[in-house]
Amino acid sequence: MKFTEAHVEHLLGTKVRDSADQVVGRIEEFVVEVVDGEYVVTEFHIGGAALVERMAAFVTQLPFFRLIPFARKGYRVEWQDIDLADPRKPRVRRPRSELTAAGQLSNLI
Repeated sequence: MKFTEAHVEHLLGTKVRDSADQVVGRIEEFVVEVVDGEYVVTEFHIGGAALVERMAAFVTQLPFFRLIPFARKGYRVEWQDIDLADPRKPRVRRPRSELTAAGQLSNLI
């Protein structure tokens, strides 16, 4: 089954596993671009650092939140590396060790 369309609100917070069946993290953020007049997800941000990215606009307004040790591990995964054949159980097509770490995401706080 070729997967071409999904409701991103259903994917948000979904646990993602890699090709070795290890948990990578949860989908916390999407990068969306307009291609030929359509909104297309080009990148998924997975893990605790991505959650911090999503909350950053609010969190950076409250200085006392800077003292909380948020999870800083996260990954940026290109859209073609995510298998959404079963949207309730998304998988990354590569092992976690080959994924791009989301190092810049953790510098938001």
